[in-house]
Amino acid sequence: MRNKLLEKYLVGKSKWHSFFKNTRGETNIVAIILIIVVVIGLVVIFRDRITILINNIFDKIDAEVNNIPL
Repeated sequence: MRNKLLEKYLVGKSKWHSFFKNTRGETNIVAIILIIVVVIGLVVIFRDRITILINNIFDKIDAEVNNIPL
């Protein structure tokens, strides 16, 4: 299991580096950074609602799992 995780990590890291290596110009990197900033801002603004939503989803999953006959 640990070897698979390490393999996935290394593949992801390699793809991440190739992604930034293949982008051309500063505009692409600036656009990516701006998108990340906007997403982080939205998460910070709606943090409470996101937490409530995720808790509700997990509560429904728990209820459905408990209803499964074994």
